[in-house]
Amino acid sequence: MNILAIGAHPDDVETCCAGTLAKYASQGHKIFMATATNGNVGSTKHTMEEIAAAREAEAARSAALIGAEYICLDYDDEMFFESREARIKFIDLVRYCQADIILTHNPQDYLPDHELTSKIINDIAVMIPIDHIKTPNKPNKKIPQIYYFEPALGLGFIPTEYVDITPFFDTKMKMLACHESQIQWL
Repeated sequence: MNILAIGAHPDDVETCCAGTLAKYASQGHKIFMATATNGNVGSTKHTMEEIAAAREAEAARSAALIGAEYICLDYDDEMFFESREARIKFIDLVRYCQADIILTHNPQDYLPDHELTSKIINDIAVMIPIDHIKTPNKPNKKIPQIYYFEPALGLGFIPTEYVDITPFFDTKMKMLACHESQIQWL
């Protein structure tokens, strides 16, 4: 299977599902970790360009720990809005990954970037296999299944699926530790 986990910001995927991704990577599944934004407001001491570069490098190191590929759609942090261009970028991302499964934010979350990432994934899911929607990558043969992360503090979340990550908890912690800029800032 090809599994795409997409969060709004670098470190969202690690926080919400790194253990699950590590488990599936260990079983031989192809893992893609993506972010909609580059995290360029995630610092009070670095320029936007510096922190975006740092956060991209941190996310790539984290993904490498489980043999995953990291992809950043490169929208500005907290200034990410729905548009035709954004939908096309998301469609092309899913097609590039040939995703069978997508893990993403819950539609009801505490940050607009999280909610919009979820909304766009939901809105474009049925478009993934449509030939008439042109992107650099070819359409998937089918619509991927979508699963949601638990939002912060479990707000309004009613889980239906559980993944035991006990053997992968240390890997999750190592992946989170790659995000040094956020540990220092937050």
